[in-house]
Amino acid sequence: MRALLAALMAASALVPLPAEAQDGSRFRVVNRTGEVAVGLYAGEPGQPGRNLIAGRAMRPGQTAQVTRSVPGCVVDVRLVTAAGSVFDQKGADICAEPEITIGTAVQTQVQSSSSEALAAVQRALAALGYDPGPADGQIGPRTQGAVAAFQRDRGLPPSGVLDGPTLQALRASSAAVAAQSPDGKPPPAGAAAPSRVAGGKPPPASGPDRPEPIPGGRVAALPSPGAQRPPAAQPPQPQGAQRRASTGTGFVVAEGRLLTNQHVIGNCRGVQAVAQGNRRVPLTVLASDSQRDLALLSGPADLGPVLTFREGPARRGDEVVTYGFPLTGILGSGPTLTTGEVSALTGLRDDPNTMIISAPVQSGNSGGPLLDRSGNVIGVIVAKLNALRVAERTGGDLPQNVNIAIHGRVAQEFMRRNGVTPRTAASSGFRPAAEVGEVAHPSTVLVECLR
Repeated sequence: MRALLAALMAASALVPLPAEAQDGSRFRVVNRTGEVAVGLYAGEPGQPGRNLIAGRAMRPGQTAQVTRSVPGCVVDVRLVTAAGSVFDQKGADICAEPEITIGTAVQTQVQSSSSEALAAVQRALAALGYDPGPADGQIGPRTQGAVAAFQRDRGLPPSGVLDGPTLQALRASSAAVAAQSPDGKPPPAGAAAPSRVAGGKPPPASGPDRPEPIPGGRVAALPSPGAQRPPAAQPPQPQGAQRRASTGTGFVVAEGRLLTNQHVIGNCRGVQAVAQGNRRVPLTVLASDSQRDLALLSGPADLGPVLTFREGPARRGDEVVTYGFPLTGILGSGPTLTTGEVSALTGLRDDPNTMIISAPVQSGNSGGPLLDRSGNVIGVIVAKLNALRVAERTGGDLPQNVNIAIHGRVAQEFMRRNGVTPRTAASSGFRPAAEVGEVAHPSTVLVECLR
């Protein structure tokens, strides 16, 4: 494989293509995607035809000359990269412009930027309610889908390419979200980091039923479309020099062990809990699952009493209580309790790992416990439906209290895989919500992400 790649990379700057005929229109295709292309298709609109560089490759910056067998001015061009990226240029007029550039200089610059700059783009997409996957600094299919969904919603061509207009729109949208509250956090209807419903499958890339993530983080800074490559990320600063970048909720599931959402602690240089008595204690990430959006943290043994999980499954109509730290700095520093019911046993698009609840949740509730009226945990709060986007798509119909929690059984499976045996008990009796809150209070902590 290495020898093959070396041979491909050693190809000349001009990739020769077999000419189908000598009497057709000729044009050139330039690869500006920043990636090695292994597929080039060009043909009549809606008929891309065969791969013209099968068995060969186009490095970034290379040009391929195409000779068409059918005269005409309008063609569709598709470039497929070795990383799986797909770039389409539809309806190109080769009579007016015989050179077609796939990707732009700006896009190539962003693709080749540091992973931290790309991760900032992913965090900003997530903050706006899109699903780029984990902020890993890699432009993969999931991130491209999120970019395309963002472009579609902003009236831009949904190419999935981080070009100049897309970056400018992303920066403007992120600034608008950050400006809607005094401390730069998203408002109650908005969100931050990652926009996924925890479970075995991601939410739809677009549409009115997109879940809204609910951590309480700030919108990340984006690279300027015209900027040079950002400097390499600096090594982590001492703990005392780090600042709180976002917050979420966690709860004690074993001695010295906390459970929260992966998106609460993702991309943090440090994590700490604000325990009882406003005591800040450092935490260590022991395990995380980005697909199910769960994380297991380690801290002092005296974080609080262990919460018990319900032995049986949740049922439709079960009355539930949430406990957590939403909108810290706006609603105050203390915990908040809300009540509601289990509305559906599967999440959006029938996701079996999540359920829908009617209890209100806000930014910062992510990772908090969902308890039944016996005081046992039956789920982990993770997301909410974006009511404003639904209203835009349905002509003004606002969904009422459609929020998402990870099933307790999924959380227990995650804990067992990572060496923690959950404490379980049968649910019996019916406690007032205030008593359930008293059970949760000493075991639920504010989780701070430090950068």
